[in-house]
Amino acid sequence: MNDGTSAVALRFEMLGPIRAYRGTEQVDLGPPKQQAVLALLLLHAPRPVPVEQIVAALWNGDPPPNGIDVVQRFIGALRRGLDPERTSLITLTDGGYVIRAGETAVDTGVFRAALARAHAEHQTGAIGAATDEIRTALGRWQAEPLTGLSGPVFDSARARLNSERAAASALLAEPTALATPAPPPAATRPFPGPAPEPAPEPIAATTPFPGPAPEPPHRPIAATRPFPGPPPAPAPKPIAATRPFPEPPPAPAREPLPATRPIPKPAKAEPEPESSAYPDAVDPWEGHDLFPPDPLSMN
Repeated sequence: MNDGTSAVALRFEMLGPIRAYRGTEQVDLGPPKQQAVLALLLLHAPRPVPVEQIVAALWNGDPPPNGIDVVQRFIGALRRGLDPERTSLITLTDGGYVIRAGETAVDTGVFRAALARAHAEHQTGAIGAATDEIRTALGRWQAEPLTGLSGPVFDSARARLNSERAAASALLAEPTALATPAPPPAATRPFPGPAPEPAPEPIAATTPFPGPAPEPPHRPIAATRPFPGPPPAPAPKPIAATRPFPEPPPAPAREPLPATRPIPKPAKAEPEPESSAYPDAVDPWEGHDLFPPDPLSMN
């Protein structure tokens, strides 16, 4: 068993569909889940991937009861297709399965290496070389990375690769004038400063300006008599005593009313005797036949 140097002849692509080439011949990678196992190993290379992690990624956390056995069968098929000479391309370690492919054997590694060189050349001002590196790196993209593979693990890896592609495109779109160093300024003679100002002439001595004449002393003000105040108000006259107001005379006593006789009560009316002015009632038809005789009774 050798150290896997024969794997250098293999070439892997992930910037599009998962493919493998031995020279110019494409290798059959089997069904989609078997291709997903190879993609997981290439994304983590050169670190090992635990079997449980492979099972969870293939079935999105809901594996079948024989998930580990299925993964082991996929690994065996990949070994037979990719490494028929048994050069230990895919091995099992204490940490899981690991693929021993060189960095230049995978298109993602070639892309990242070219992008790193472009950054370095861009910072040193080698714009032409940096531009060529970026165009070569972007030319390796064929389609959406990891085409045909679904699940959180592959979605995250796809987003990371697309972000790196966007960074490369932005670096290619930067103006070259920003990275071109500006030429050093030409040497110039120092600008002469302004001419010194002439010293001011000394001011001639002058006689002091006379101050104002002193004012004559003021004469003392004569004493004045105090201003008389207003005359005092006359004292009010005392109010004359007044006689008390006479009280009204008492009202005369009323005369007593004369005695009155009691009103006599009316006499009791006696019942009147019945009058005989009306005669007894007389029947005017008395003695007359009011109805004619019955003709039948006359026979």
